[in-house]
Amino acid sequence: MARRLQQKGHKIRIVAFTDDQPYSEDLETIPVRIKYPILGTLLRQIKLLSTLLSAVKGMDLIYMQDPMVVGVASLLVGKLTGKPLVLKFVGDSVWEKEFSFRRTDEYLDDFLKLPPKSLLLRFRISLLKFVFGRMSRIIVPSFYLRDMLIRHYGVKSGKVAVVYNSVDSKSIEKIKRGRREKEGTKIITVGRIVRHKRMGDIITALHKLSLKFPDINLTVVGDGPEKAELERLVERMGMVQQVQFCGSINHNETLELLKTADVFVLNSTYEGLPHTVIEAMACSVPVIATGIRGTDEVIDDGRTGLLLPLDDEQVLVYAIAKLLEDKKLAERLAEQALAVVSEKFSWDNNLVKLEAELEKVI
Repeated sequence: MARRLQQKGHKIRIVAFTDDQPYSEDLETIPVRIKYPILGTLLRQIKLLSTLLSAVKGMDLIYMQDPMVVGVASLLVGKLTGKPLVLKFVGDSVWEKEFSFRRTDEYLDDFLKLPPKSLLLRFRISLLKFVFGRMSRIIVPSFYLRDMLIRHYGVKSGKVAVVYNSVDSKSIEKIKRGRREKEGTKIITVGRIVRHKRMGDIITALHKLSLKFPDINLTVVGDGPEKAELERLVERMGMVQQVQFCGSINHNETLELLKTADVFVLNSTYEGLPHTVIEAMACSVPVIATGIRGTDEVIDDGRTGLLLPLDDEQVLVYAIAKLLEDKKLAERLAEQALAVVSEKFSWDNNLVKLEAELEKVI
């Protein structure tokens, strides 16, 4: 995004958390050190604050992608310099942390309806409300997240704008199809291996499908705290030869693997707007996903993919089998999905919308 805005004549300066010297031939990037031998959190925040104060000179606004750590520092800098603040909000990190650590079993909307269970949780939610309320503009990638901010965090509707995530379909088209590590029918899922992605259910479905499709295999792209548990599940089911964990790989490698797949599956219970689904569609891979808010803004059920009810493993098994057996349906879904990506999730359209929103606060 930054490079595209710069190519259109905008001046861009990036402040990034990193212990390495950022390298970019055409983007000015200022590093903020992450690791310190002592007092890391305090020193990191002081360094971030001082770096932001220097970096905003000559700039029209501050655009941030984190409401907590970066958000608080940006609020202070905005107050001191008078610069307008724009936040890109892609998901509720407070709920994600509580759900991942099994401190709640509630899905996001139900979680936010309930009173906080601890003083720390009450503080974190209050801090989010404080930051949201002082932004000049909040950019979200879905109407679902817009509704959530308005309904649960009390953000004024006029302050929140929806700009969909974008992909470069032409660049993706040029990427070559990767080499299959395993022969046979390939299912793929991509994402952080966290609790709400429900990847274990995909593995269980694969085990059942292997009775009908003996050559079926699954590729899991991504890493996260639930990976070890998934690996143990694979071992217990005797599916070590059928499930491949790739870990975190670069973007081009992910796209290459996507192009080798017969079906992409996202079994998540929560998504702000699933970028991995958009990329799978751009790679002409038929998509199966849970019919949750956010995801339903990407997939039109039965036309550009298949949307399934939550927590219904049998329906997941049936849907995967359906696409593997009905090649014409799979091809039709993939073709129609690719057309939607080019129209709805293109940089040509959405960058113009983002520019318009940023110009409103200057």
